[in-house]
Amino acid sequence: MNVELKVDMQRLESFEMWIWRKLMKISWTQHRSNQDVLDIVDENRSFMNTIRQRQKNRLGHVLRSEYLLHTVLKGRIEGTRTRGRQSANSNDVEHEHIKIRAYDREE
Repeated sequence: MNVELKVDMQRLESFEMWIWRKLMKISWTQHRSNQDVLDIVDENRSFMNTIRQRQKNRLGHVLRSEYLLHTVLKGRIEGTRTRGRQSANSNDVEHEHIKIRAYDREE
């Protein structure tokens, strides 16, 4: 996992806990653990799951439309094919990665 992404995820989880503490008026001087706070509010950590779900929904929305972002994500441009060897797109790279993992499991 990317280091910057991991730091961002930690910050978002910290923000989620900060919000719960503010809503429940739990001071930092009370020295409550995050799990204690989640037990008090009878919730689980769901902020990151909500963000991921909304990202997936937006991606589906973008892929159904004909925007420039749709073209970029699919990696294809309408028109004539260029001469020479075709360049690998993200689907080809992922397919090769899966084949390599499957081969490694067989050994």
